[in-house]
Amino acid sequence: MAYQTLYRKYRPKSFELLYGQGTIVKTLRNVIKNNKLSHAYLFTGPRGTGKTSSAKLFAKAINCLNNTTGDACNCCDSCKSFNENNNPDIIEIDAASNNGVDEIRELKNKVGLVPSMSKYKVYIIDEVHMLSIGAFNALLKTLEEPPEYVIFILATTEPQKLPVTVISRCQRFDFKNISKEQMEKCLKNIIKQEKIKITKDALTEIIENSNGGMRDAIGMLDQAFAFCDDEISLKDVQELLGTISKSEVIDFFTSLQKREYEKIVKMIMKWSNQGKDFYLITQKLVNFVKQGILYKKNICLNDINTNELQIIDNYSEEELYLIMDNISNLLNKLQYGAQNDLTFEIQIIKVMDKLNVSRETLKKDDDKNHYIKTNQEKLNKPDTIKNSKLDKVINKLKEVRINNILKNSSRDEIKFIKNLWENLNDYLIGDTYKKCAGILLEGKPVAASKEGIIVTLPAQTLLLKIENDYDLSTELIKKICDSKYKVVYITEEYWQSIRPKYVKLVKNNELELKDEKELLDQIKKIKTESSMNDFNELIEVEEK
Repeated sequence: MAYQTLYRKYRPKSFELLYGQGTIVKTLRNVIKNNKLSHAYLFTGPRGTGKTSSAKLFAKAINCLNNTTGDACNCCDSCKSFNENNNPDIIEIDAASNNGVDEIRELKNKVGLVPSMSKYKVYIIDEVHMLSIGAFNALLKTLEEPPEYVIFILATTEPQKLPVTVISRCQRFDFKNISKEQMEKCLKNIIKQEKIKITKDALTEIIENSNGGMRDAIGMLDQAFAFCDDEISLKDVQELLGTISKSEVIDFFTSLQKREYEKIVKMIMKWSNQGKDFYLITQKLVNFVKQGILYKKNICLNDINTNELQIIDNYSEEELYLIMDNISNLLNKLQYGAQNDLTFEIQIIKVMDKLNVSRETLKKDDDKNHYIKTNQEKLNKPDTIKNSKLDKVINKLKEVRINNILKNSSRDEIKFIKNLWENLNDYLIGDTYKKCAGILLEGKPVAASKEGIIVTLPAQTLLLKIENDYDLSTELIKKICDSKYKVVYITEEYWQSIRPKYVKLVKNNELELKDEKELLDQIKKIKTESSMNDFNELIEVEEK
């Protein structure tokens, strides 16, 4: 006999074996015992929490010939035919692949046929949110007034996508994520019956990465069982899932606390090369920060060790909240996105920048209304004294270019640029422009003329990265826009600080074009070779 996956083998055959949904089970049993059946039910909730299993058990129980307790007997002819997948009166439909009007019309035509061997004909429509609008409209009348022997059970993970007219015609049951205790109880039962050897911490790792979904947990256990020759260890599970160890989490937060940008980037590159799952990694980071916040609130947690406490003590509550806000939002980006390693890297760098801002006192330059370079930037430059002079000239050049772009800016031009900006996604694949494209997608074009574009970036570190690859970034923008521009990169904060002044000047028609030549000549005269290499592109734009 062919191998049967564990989650199919151990799909519950009675309500008693349905873990984690006690309230729903009790209600469905009472409905059957008291003969208060509705014509349509809606089962909603996260994946792997028992919606389809409950629908099947409910369909079997209402047709059971010996039902007195609200549960199926599994002995009568009706139950046996169901268990053998031979009951023609319980019809499962996958709406993901049968979502058109024609399929629903065919269903309506068959609804009128009486059950062949059961009391009720039950239609279980899985992933019902995938039906088209036309299909929903075709189903409405039948759903509202089906024959007395027909019951509909609709199952979905996304009830918000269902028309209100459909939801209002159903009794709704909301399934919840299954608790860790219930999940452990179920998995231990399977482990015992299958004679699986697994360490306690490996089982805990599976449960924590299942996100409350029983099917996911059983699937992970099945995969680990197939992978390991002997006992399933924590390392085996982490390797299979593509997640990281607790020591790696500690190393990550140690480097984050010390603002070790280079070390963090190398760590992310290592995980990427190892094929790690950045969604699961982010979940681990979220859990660590959650534990840290609870610890700061004097809520005792037994599973925090001494090394973790030492790291948490180095963070303030405000910093932990800041990290939590940003990396929990990151989960949404990673769930359905591509290039997750790049997305993760950029978001973590943004978190480090925000931590810097919250820790350091930022001073503004009175003349330029701009932040002075941070200590981190100065450390990255080989000659601080000479670079300080160069910075002033380059910042002045930026101001002139901002002035000239805004003087000649037009709504049509910025609309044209914004419409093409999403095309940067095409360059996330491939090594040449991958890094630049990822950073630019984090940015936003805010003003444009025929000759130049102003692009804002959410973090100072991203600004430094894109300016170090200025030629490559302008080359990429030329590819998507089919025209070469002088691009000025600034932070969002700086743009918000200067924008009111320029809005007023534009409104009063007081902006005048300024010449860049004198500033470009000054840059050429500065003798710091390393600095010339860093900012040579600003001169090249003019010369080309």
